[in-house]
Amino acid sequence: MKITTKSRYAVEALVSLASQSQGKYAINLQNISKQTDISVSYLEQIFSNLKSAQLIDSHKGPGGGYWLTRAPEAVSIGDIMRAVDQAKTSVEGMDGAIWRDLALKMESYMDSISLATLLPQTPPDQEFPETNLIHKKVDQKKAKKMLGKLKPMIAKSPQRMAKDIGSIANSVFNWGGQLNRKAL
Repeated sequence: MKITTKSRYAVEALVSLASQSQGKYAINLQNISKQTDISVSYLEQIFSNLKSAQLIDSHKGPGGGYWLTRAPEAVSIGDIMRAVDQAKTSVEGMDGAIWRDLALKMESYMDSISLATLLPQTPPDQEFPETNLIHKKVDQKKAKKMLGKLKPMIAKSPQRMAKDIGSIANSVFNWGGQLNRKAL
């Protein structure tokens, strides 16, 4: 097992994916690219290997993105490295046994580290506004109740703005003028 740039980036990308998704969201590659500074085109290559290894899954289109197929605790760093660096290296020569032993120990060590151990500790109620929910059934009663609470707030919104500004703007230009007069 070799530690390559591709395998390091794969681990970093999956840490980003797992920390952003928390098992509830599909994350697009642009979000992962922003967080990791890895180009989207390189992430596409990496995620193709990870998807072939069934470590992640995806769906395309609006709201599309990637998510882990297993809990972060069930994904080892060794799994990730093997998924992206599929070429096996052979060790030959007089000292081959030493190198094979070292490779086995390194592989064992990488298998002992789960993706979960690399995740940043975040508060459980943290929101991720740039992500998309994986398709899940919505509790209709809860949604109606929340909407019922929002309706009065939404109805009062123009009145509050009129109170702050003086009158309700009927265009962007009118609103900008009102803000400008308010600032002077």
